[in-house]
Amino acid sequence: MIEAELKEKKISKDYGFFTFKLYGDLENPEAGQFVMLKASDEPILAKPFSIYSYKNRELTLFIKRVGRLTGKIFSSPIGEMFYIRGPHGNPYIDLIDGEKQYILVGGGSGVAPLNFFSELHPAMVYEKLYGFKGSYIRELFTEKEQKNLIIEEESEKTVVDVLKDVYSEEIGILACGPVPMLKNLPATSYVSLEAMMGCGIGTCKSCAVKTKKGVKLVCKNGPLFRKEEIIWEWI
Repeated sequence: MIEAELKEKKISKDYGFFTFKLYGDLENPEAGQFVMLKASDEPILAKPFSIYSYKNRELTLFIKRVGRLTGKIFSSPIGEMFYIRGPHGNPYIDLIDGEKQYILVGGGSGVAPLNFFSELHPAMVYEKLYGFKGSYIRELFTEKEQKNLIIEEESEKTVVDVLKDVYSEEIGILACGPVPMLKNLPATSYVSLEAMMGCGIGTCKSCAVKTKKGVKLVCKNGPLFRKEEIIWEWI
């Protein structure tokens, strides 16, 4: 595992950006891949986090506080050490149609891999729609970035509602976020699944998902699937 020093953090309630200085290289990470992060001083299993940005051995993660490990990250002082391994999972670019443009539809922490995709493949991005419930999330984003935000308590619309106004069949959809959001997307959408996992490499099988082609693992076969492939009643 690679040592990772917490260099910067920016928090607003239950979301935050965390930038780590890595004492080793991630090998050519791509959008859609994730890292397994572990606390250095607590007996907590490593957990998966999508890459928000990576450059010059600086890794930025966009995290929602939901449990013990994320609570540890949020409360850690600058300089705290963690361990990282990865990247794991399959790049989006290997699975989608490279000739199309895509509307990026994100919800909550699902914004992270979509941001990395927009950094690496800007010409493939038609529009960015990132949905959140509360206005407090604006504190984390620049004025330019806020133009992509769909805030439910401000507009009384969800990100899926707004998508309906801009979507046409010749444009692809690349999405990551909560299951209820993904279930309401067009059948041909590419959906990036988030799942709990203990290993990230296909050993523990805790991230299994049922598809029309059989049981698949989010870490090994995904995280990207066609929406129409997934048997949603199983999730």
